[in-house]
Amino acid sequence: MQRIKISEHFFLDEVIPPEIYSVRKAASIELMDSRILTGLQKLRTYAGVPFTVNNWATGGPRHESGLRLANTRTGAKWSQHKYGRAIDIVPRGMTVRQLFTILKAHEDEFVSNGWITTVENVDATLTWLHVDCRYTGMDKLRIVNP
Repeated sequence: MQRIKISEHFFLDEVIPPEIYSVRKAASIELMDSRILTGLQKLRTYAGVPFTVNNWATGGPRHESGLRLANTRTGAKWSQHKYGRAIDIVPRGMTVRQLFTILKAHEDEFVSNGWITTVENVDATLTWLHVDCRYTGMDKLRIVNP
């Protein structure tokens, strides 16, 4: 499989499940909100450490940490993942709490640009950081419980 680069540090297969990628290939990008992709890359740049989102294309088990199929049993019925507006990040080389601290340090930039507006409570998601770009009408990050 030829991997399609979508930003400095990410490939398309890292945000698309294999069931969609195998059919739509490069057109899969149309299913993702560009704001969350920009937010993912900006956060990766600020953190300075690699992130894992989906890793199925390189032999890993993760395939629903970006876009999810509408009929998946993973997550909430109306999950932002199903609309291409959410990403679950597993940072490598730092804790989820440390990554959240970096996001908070740049909160104004992320929220005002709509790149990342919402995160799941890091006390509940110890091994990944859920971020999404849903409209909240707020000028600060919205913290939700999973």
